[in-house]
Amino acid sequence: MTGPESEAAGTAGTAVAAPPERPRDALVSVVVPTYERADRVGGAIESALDQSHDRLEVVVVNDGSTDDTRAVVEGFAERHDRVRALHNDTNRGISHTRNRGIGAARGAYVCQLDDDDRWRSRKVERQLAALARLRERDDCDPADYCGVYCGGVVRDGDGAVVRRVNTGAAGDCWPEVLVRFDIRPHSGHLVRRDCLRAVGGYDESFPRGVDWDLTVRLCRRWRWAYVPEPLVERRYADDNVSGDAAFGDPSYEVRIRERLREKYLDDLESHPEARRRFEAMLAKQRGLAALERRDRREAVRRFARTVRLAPEPTHAAMLGLASLGRRPYRLAWRAKQAVAGP
Repeated sequence: MTGPESEAAGTAGTAVAAPPERPRDALVSVVVPTYERADRVGGAIESALDQSHDRLEVVVVNDGSTDDTRAVVEGFAERHDRVRALHNDTNRGISHTRNRGIGAARGAYVCQLDDDDRWRSRKVERQLAALARLRERDDCDPADYCGVYCGGVVRDGDGAVVRRVNTGAAGDCWPEVLVRFDIRPHSGHLVRRDCLRAVGGYDESFPRGVDWDLTVRLCRRWRWAYVPEPLVERRYADDNVSGDAAFGDPSYEVRIRERLREKYLDDLESHPEARRRFEAMLAKQRGLAALERRDRREAVRRFARTVRLAPEPTHAAMLGLASLGRRPYRLAWRAKQAVAGP
C-alpha cells in the first residue's frame, strides 16, 4: 500500500490486490470492520487476541466513524503489535471495508469478525485442526476446500441465548447455498486468502447480504468443512441491520433474496429444483414480513404459496398459524428454540 487510504480491493470479478509478503508468524488474519462502534469494537478485538492459537494478526478497518471508534482502535494498535489499524477517510460501506481488510491481510487464512460478535477462545484452534484432519484423509483433496466454519449462538441485549446457529452443512454446498444461507454465522468463517482473492472479494455493488453473496461464489468452486461447536456469539443491539435477536427482520431477508435472484437467475434456472425451493423460501419470508406488519391476509396468501411450492409439515403449520397473527408464531418459535437446549 502506498498510503493510509490506498485501495486494497476491487469489486466482485476483480481480484483483490496482493498484500505485502506475509510474516512467518501470521498464519491467520482476523479482519474486523467497524463503524460508529466505539463501545463495542474493543470486545471484538479482545476476543480475537484471546485466541488459544496465537499465530494471528488483527486488521481493524474503521469505516470513517465520527465517534470515538478511531481512538479505541488506535489504542489497541499501540498496545498490541498484532493489531493493525486502518481508517477510511469517509464511510465507504461494509463491502469496501471488508475488502480493504482482506487486501491488507498477511495470513494464509482470513477470518471476518463483526464488531458486535465475540469468539470463544479455541475457535481458530478448532478450525485449523479441522483443516488438518482433511489433510490426513485419503478420500478428499484439501485443495477442494476453501475453508471451514463453525456454529454459534445469538444473545439478546440482556445476554440470554435466543437463537442457535448449527446448520451442519458441509462439503459441496452448491447449489443449495442459493436456497438457504447455511454457511453461517459469517463471523464463524475461516477462509483461504487465495480463494477470497480468486472470487474478487466482496461485491461492492451488492447493497445487502454481502456475506451470503460472497459465500455463493465460494461454493461454486470449493467445498466447506464444519466444526459443530458454538464458537461464535452474536450480541444484538437496537442498531443491528438484520432485525431483532430472536426473529431477525423478514423484510431485510426478502430484499436480500430478491437481489440474489436477480444476480443468480441463470444459476437458478439451470437448477429447477433449487429454483422451486428458492421461490418457496422467498414466499415464506414475505409471509413472515406480512405477519410483522400484522397483515394476516397477506401472510396467509404468501404461506399458501410456500406450501404449494414446498408441501412440508412445517410450512403447513406456518400457514395455520398465520391466520392467528404474529404472536402465536413467535411463541411457537421460542418453544422450538427452548427444545433445542442451551
